[in-house]
Amino acid sequence: MARHVPLEFHDKLHQVQVVLDVARTEAGRHYDYGREVMPGVRVVRAEAEHKPLALALWMLPADVAEICGDAAVPATAALLAIDREQAHELQRQGVFIDLSQFTRSDSTPGLYYVLFDFVSARQVHRVLHRLVPSLEPHGGRRLVA
Repeated sequence: MARHVPLEFHDKLHQVQVVLDVARTEAGRHYDYGREVMPGVRVVRAEAEHKPLALALWMLPADVAEICGDAAVPATAALLAIDREQAHELQRQGVFIDLSQFTRSDSTPGLYYVLFDFVSARQVHRVLHRLVPSLEPHGGRRLVA
C-alpha cells in the first residue's frame, strides 16, 4: 500500500515533472548538470542514441526521504530520479536504461531512483554512464556545470 504523500510535496513533484518534460524537448547535449529549478532540485540532461534524457537530482533531505518513503534514510547527499514513462519511452526507442540499478519508489509510484552519498557534477556524470551505457561519449568536451 502506497504511503500518503503530502499535497505540498505532490505539487513540487508535479512541477519538477513539467520542467523535465520541457527539458527533454530542448536541443540535446552530452551532459548538463543544470542549475536549481526548484529549491533542492536540479535537472540533469544528457543524450543517448540521439535521444534526450532529463532526470531530476533531488538534494533536500526531506525530499529524498519522501521519495524513498523512509525518514530514516541513511545520510544521503542526493537522489537521481527518472520517471517510468520516460524510461520506457527511451527503451522503446532503443536506448538501454539499466533499471535494475535503480530502486523503485514505493511512496511515489512511477519513479525510479539512485542514491548518492557524495554528489558533484563529475560523480553524477560517472553514474549516469553506468545507468545508461549508450550515453553519448563526450570526446573531450568539457562538463557543463
